[in-house]
Amino acid sequence: MELAESGGLTGDHLRGLVRTESQCHQTELPAYAAMLSRYAHHPAGDLYIELIDLLHDCGPKLDAAAQSLGLSPREKDKWMWPTDRRAYSCNGILSWITAQGSQAATALAVHTDMSVYFPACMALVAEMQKQGVAAPREFLSYYESDPCAQTRRRAVEVVQDGLDRGDDPQEAVLMARLLEESFADFWASAAAA
Repeated sequence: MELAESGGLTGDHLRGLVRTESQCHQTELPAYAAMLSRYAHHPAGDLYIELIDLLHDCGPKLDAAAQSLGLSPREKDKWMWPTDRRAYSCNGILSWITAQGSQAATALAVHTDMSVYFPACMALVAEMQKQGVAAPREFLSYYESDPCAQTRRRAVEVVQDGLDRGDDPQEAVLMARLLEESFADFWASAAAA
């Protein structure tokens, strides 16, 4: 955000953000599938199916953003993936939550992700537009949208269902907080690209 506020964002930064986002998607999809396998009952299973669909639907939009910045979606294996360990912090925390978290913890982490990440992306785009930072329409379209209002409501329902089943609320808060804190690493890595 500081780079956007100073008008210092470049195409390399935008490509770094897309590369970092793309590698996160490669962890998120199997994470949500694993959450579904662990908590397949209603309402949790519905949430994880919705997340899988949401992420699947985001793929072509992220590919279009990548293409608009000169990154070929067909050649992702040739992209220069982020080498900064901070780019993978979210992945590590999400993987741990997936394997160890209760239903309430996984759902609260998902809710936190959507409640923090999408508004940050929208704020970034707003600041870029305010500062006159040139960016392709596909990039702006991907990062200025928040497709998750219904999913956030469902996540709250799943958290409550987990708590009603006896899940530890302190564990849920800890895991969600750690995921939220990992976003600072995500943004720092994207900015360093």
